[in-house]
Amino acid sequence: MGMVGLVHTTRLVVEPVHNAVTAHCPEIECNHVMDEGILRRLAAQGSITPEITQWLTDMVASTQEIGAELAVVSCSSLSPCVNDVQEQLSIPVLKIDEPMMKHAITHGDSIGLVMTNPTTEKPSTLLFDQVAKRLGRDVRLVPRLCPDAFAKLNQGDISGHDHEVCDVVEALLAEIDVVMLAQISIARVRKQLNPAFSGRVFSSLDFIGQKIREILDSR
Repeated sequence: MGMVGLVHTTRLVVEPVHNAVTAHCPEIECNHVMDEGILRRLAAQGSITPEITQWLTDMVASTQEIGAELAVVSCSSLSPCVNDVQEQLSIPVLKIDEPMMKHAITHGDSIGLVMTNPTTEKPSTLLFDQVAKRLGRDVRLVPRLCPDAFAKLNQGDISGHDHEVCDVVEALLAEIDVVMLAQISIARVRKQLNPAFSGRVFSSLDFIGQKIREILDSR
């Protein structure tokens, strides 16, 4: 039995990521590393600094040191520095959104990106552009922020959070081909959408377990 390191910046995503990984890799041991301070520092700084990159490196290194064969960074906002983290470590370090973006880019020409945290837009857009260029696809990204949903979630108003996200997703689907849910904390709203939309709305949780399986099987 191997081990996967799952690196988080919020407690809200630990369970859904764990479930998504073990659904595809039931024999795998998951080692969760979580520090909410790094996301708070990112919000305060306004951009990724060398300190933040080293902070994330140390988090990933801690799971490598106890035997993880690969690591997944579940925070979309930190994806721009994952390549720098990778250079300092010997195990694969995955950006949780990348498999989802690859799927969306190959299945739509106009693609929505729905988020509740404004720090997500810039790094997600950067990753989207990189994946599209790599695939040779000329696609359009339409970001859309749910302005009050993140605060509602942190205040425990789950129903209010989910209702706002669903409204934004369904309105966006009238304009574009497919929608990506930019954060794991909003992945569950898919179950609350009109079933007719289910094939057009993607979450990183739909793809990361399969990607881990592919990597482990190739080793």
